[in-house]
Amino acid sequence: LARFAGDEFVVACPAADRNAASMLASMILGEVRRPMLVEGERLEMGASIGIALLPDDGATPEELMRHADMALYEAKVGGRSQIRFFPPSMTRDLTHRRKIETELRLALSRDELSVYFQPIVDLDTGRIRCFEALVRWFHPTKGEIPPDQFIPIAEEIGVIKAMGEWALHEVCRDAPAWPVDLRVAVNVSAVQFTQDDFPQIVSRALKQSGLPPERLELEITESVFLGDNGGTQRVFEDLKAIGVKLALDDFGTGYSSLSYLRTAPFDKIKIDQSFVRGATEPDNNNAAIMQAIVSLAAALDMET
Repeated sequence: LARFAGDEFVVACPAADRNAASMLASMILGEVRRPMLVEGERLEMGASIGIALLPDDGATPEELMRHADMALYEAKVGGRSQIRFFPPSMTRDLTHRRKIETELRLALSRDELSVYFQPIVDLDTGRIRCFEALVRWFHPTKGEIPPDQFIPIAEEIGVIKAMGEWALHEVCRDAPAWPVDLRVAVNVSAVQFTQDDFPQIVSRALKQSGLPPERLELEITESVFLGDNGGTQRVFEDLKAIGVKLALDDFGTGYSSLSYLRTAPFDKIKIDQSFVRGATEPDNNNAAIMQAIVSLAAALDMET
């Protein structure tokens, strides 16, 4: 038995099977729950326990510790005084994730990424106003891997910077060849946006391709404002000086949307899809919320 960190302790012991481990964990919980008298005061404690078993849940002490910690997290989520085993499904998920991490690092060099263009249509006229660029990953054996699977991993392992710069150059290279001078929108992750040289990367992509700055639209989520120390506003100013358009994506999902609109020079608001879903159902307030956002955008001279 050892204190690992803070209020976390580790027990390493032999156990014949899961039942034996569960019985030991229950005994520990029973002892921890026993009230104590400290200087005349009655104190009560609780604990949550996560369990990982050798060899099923790991072959090394590091793996066992990591998986026991993940099981502990599940126990805490479940409530007070819970016991959770590291589930085999979590092992499969981790193995799948590791494979995606490894192959995602190679996807750019293997030419497995593509840019698809989704039209944005003006509902009043029926005419296409803009195209949104979407990165797609086509794995040689697994086929298409959904963005919601690889984009978060790309952000966590740092690949998103190289991927984002590649996508920006691809878009700027393709758009000038279109028969009509339409705008093209590119999603920018918070990791990309906070790079010191991001405005220079944008400027370089425009110069090399010859795409006019006003035809490029950068879509940014509210996450760029989290933990901001003033650098975000400087990046906004540098980008506006270049002449590109700025759009606030997934509007309405953050905490301080209105304060962002007051200071950031956005040209467009993209209402989050959670407000669009169910908008036509009876007794649903989403339509009213969207109408309010559209009116707000019009007052600020922004598109929606």
